Amino acid sequence: MTSAPLKYLSQVVVDELRENISINRDRYASGDFLDLSQENGWEIESDKVQVDLEMLADLDGTDGTAEADIRSSLIVYRSMPNMTPALAREERVWVRLAHVECLQYSRARWVKRAEGESLDKVVLDHFFAEGRTGIRDDNAISRLWWNMHVATIADPDDPEGALRLILKTADIRQAIVERPNTASRQPLARAIVRAMRFNPWITSSEAAFREFMKEMNRDAGGVLFEAIPDSDADSALCVYAAKARQHLEG
Repeated sequence: MTSAPLKYLSQVVVDELRENISINRDRYASGDFLDLSQENGWEIESDKVQVDLEMLADLDGTDGTAEADIRSSLIVYRSMPNMTPALAREERVWVRLAHVECLQYSRARWVKRAEGESLDKVVLDHFFAEGRTGIRDDNAISRLWWNMHVATIADPDDPEGALRLILKTADIRQAIVERPNTASRQPLARAIVRAMRFNPWITSSEAAFREFMKEMNRDAGGVLFEAIPDSDADSALCVYAAKARQHLEG
């Protein structure tokens, strides 16, 4: 294990990089930022979080499948065992990782053959992390950490199993990770993962999952999942799944 203090950028550096995307096209396409990283503002060290650089080096961005995202999410999360949600909301952390330690992965996963203004757009979306949605859903590296963080909330006993369910389709991730009123409500997130685990029909197709979520959103608004036993939550979601199946197959 090769651990080192997690490094992040100054806000000035982040702003300069964002303003100079088109100037740095060659760096994003095939070069690097190692010369710039020697300048002031590139190596601010965290005194609380260590990162396993060897583990991060195993990231492979050439595969864009759900299975690859699962592997990458596990790598990023495990490489920073002391990362906190508060620090994980800090853009400067993820911009540094995408531009330096994880540049090869970020380029292979998102830049690919993009050129010109298309490259600029990809870089803005996936090498930066502006706002809550940018950090949670778009940045090449932060989205992986948040996948696993939400999976750990959803099932502390089997987070990898929960991760596999959450990343099975884009719709499922969107419903659980990208919706704050789901991801932040631990009892509800856990109930949804249990429902998917015990009723395979829910994730059998995109249509099935969408209908299940439609039923849940329609009826669960007034249910305070934080105040009811897991068994009652499971019964409620079982009813939603049955109604959804009836609507689709009836």
